[in-house]
Amino acid sequence: MQQGIRGEGEQLVLLPTVSETPWFAEWDAVVAGGDAGKIEEFWLARLEKGIGDGEAFAEALKRLRSAGKKTLAATLLELAADEARSEGAWAGLKRFLCEMIRLGIGDGEKWRAGLQECLRHLWSGRPSLEKLLKHFPLLGSRKPVETLETLETWLEHDLGGVFSMAGRGPGRVVEANPQLGMLRLDFEKERRVPVPIDAARKYLTPLPQGHFLRRRLEERDALVAEIAGDPQGVLAAILESFAAPMNVPEIKAALSGLLDEAQWTSWWNRAKKNPRVVASGSGTRVKYRLASGGGAEEEIRAEFKEAGLAQQVELARRHGSRSRELGAFMAAEMLHRGQEAGAKPGLAWEALMLAARLGAPAAEVEAARVEVLGRAGALPLLDALGDAQQRETALEFVREHDAGGWTDVFAGWVEREGSTRLLSRISHALVDAGQTGTLQTFLDQVLLHPAKHPAALVWLCEEDSAGLLPLLEERRTGSLLVRLVELAERRAFSPFRARLKEILSAGGLAGLIVQERLTVDQARRILQILEHPGELADERNWLRRAATARFPELRQTVEADVVPALAGTVEKLQAELKNLLEKQIPETLRAIQEARSHGDFSENFEYHAARARQEFLSARASELQGDLAKVRIIDPAKVDTSRVRVGTRVWLRPQLTGARRAIVILGPYEADPEKGVLSHGSEAAQALLERAPGETVRFNGVACIVESIEPAL
Repeated sequence: MQQGIRGEGEQLVLLPTVSETPWFAEWDAVVAGGDAGKIEEFWLARLEKGIGDGEAFAEALKRLRSAGKKTLAATLLELAADEARSEGAWAGLKRFLCEMIRLGIGDGEKWRAGLQECLRHLWSGRPSLEKLLKHFPLLGSRKPVETLETLETWLEHDLGGVFSMAGRGPGRVVEANPQLGMLRLDFEKERRVPVPIDAARKYLTPLPQGHFLRRRLEERDALVAEIAGDPQGVLAAILESFAAPMNVPEIKAALSGLLDEAQWTSWWNRAKKNPRVVASGSGTRVKYRLASGGGAEEEIRAEFKEAGLAQQVELARRHGSRSRELGAFMAAEMLHRGQEAGAKPGLAWEALMLAARLGAPAAEVEAARVEVLGRAGALPLLDALGDAQQRETALEFVREHDAGGWTDVFAGWVEREGSTRLLSRISHALVDAGQTGTLQTFLDQVLLHPAKHPAALVWLCEEDSAGLLPLLEERRTGSLLVRLVELAERRAFSPFRARLKEILSAGGLAGLIVQERLTVDQARRILQILEHPGELADERNWLRRAATARFPELRQTVEADVVPALAGTVEKLQAELKNLLEKQIPETLRAIQEARSHGDFSENFEYHAARARQEFLSARASELQGDLAKVRIIDPAKVDTSRVRVGTRVWLRPQLTGARRAIVILGPYEADPEKGVLSHGSEAAQALLERAPGETVRFNGVACIVESIEPAL
């Protein structure tokens, strides 16, 4: 076993633990023999070889005392102290003196004086040494070991010392006040920041000469020039200074104030090409370190050989282009591992694709793909491939190698494909093979269950190739637009939100359908759907205007420019808007910036997820701002109840048989049809508005008499 000794920012030094000190076995044997003369002789021989910090000798004496030889141990301890003083091993002497004081051996006053002597040697040159010795006198201390620890804590953080502090970066001690128990440090952006001495060791990390953060404080201009001129060297300097693997945010934090945000991505893409830099982990857990010993490629090869196939794929993606030799080595390994019986089909296919890209012989790759395809089956293989490019390769491979059965595979897969680009390729292939009926059946399923096929529904609206257009056009009707308006804001369609905005705009498919293919009943249904709150504010407003412009008779159906709401509802909407603008949107923007710092956007799931959430939150905020600008607060207590109006409860009695029922008419944000609360713009509410007591109306297909009208609340 080994133990590491390192302050943050210092090189890690591996030392053997005390229990592994080579001479302990021999020492234990001598102690077990019980001959005091031999024990003392062995002890003196070890002392002559050097005392160092004295830790090993302190442990040896502990073993001697455990063996019942306490008097002899005390004698040997004094011998060790004398030898340490003559040798000038002040750290060892300090340890021995503390042990003698703790055990009550010998002249305590003499040992206190010895501790003071040790401090003067060990901390020579510290500006506050004499001042601190006067403030914390060792000679008269009743607890000298505790006083020693206090003194050393202050000396470790003496004037001029440079430390880093989380959230503040590097700073220099400019005041050490033992009377108040307080340090003060000047940081890059803050001056005279107080730090209690009791918290110093916990929150302040010493920065040795040459540490990157110390240079940031002391050599700022020179460091800025190095960052601009030598990104690879600067990255190496950062990793050397921290002496531990670092992730991108940590590296970026080290450059705080030295590199503009706009320059980060370009700088990082150059810096990480340093051939000594090795990355490990995946996604947001990737960490970077400097290779040791034989170099980065040798380390990567060793790690690659021991890795599982999934990790090999990750390593090949990251490091395969370092050199032709390394790429060929990785390709050969993955070619072999991808064909093993236990390899997961999707992972094996991905490994073979990478092997081909890294130069594996084409014939060997093809044979390996045939083996994987035969072992897994086409549809299970496609189902295991999360990347559209990999699925495209697999589909083409099936088409080339299964002349009699590929159409069945394509027909079976088209319902499960989530890429609109691949849907086009599969559909063209089926039509070219005379499988138009199969494609028509699929399109009918998409329209029947659109929520199960979000990608296919979007593709049906966008595809414009001549070979498929006749099949698609006959399905691009007013009914399709109604389904789009119903579904566009559901979670399943969020990956296609930007494309749906285009489809539902005046220049998209919706514009064509409204002008040429929409019926009045379909327009009425769209207006009813739009009564409920939604995210696509601009598209919703355009659809309202377009539908009522096409069918003027529907203009009385809904007040598009007024949103009635109760006072409590308005307060809730305002609170939601405040939360969006002041908390959720800023937090999401910070998440986008952090995800963007990883550089490569193509496979950066965290970046795309944060962007999608930001778009959703911004759309919701825009919707709320628009509605609050048009809100009309309803006070049911003040509503005229001579007729049915927004803010009233109307009691309906069936003309023939049945119990009477109450219907409340409020705004869209209060609507709850299951509880009898209708939005003023709904078709049912429109049939009741402006009716007076005694009038006959049809409600849900039943002839009813308006029995009475009263305030809604």
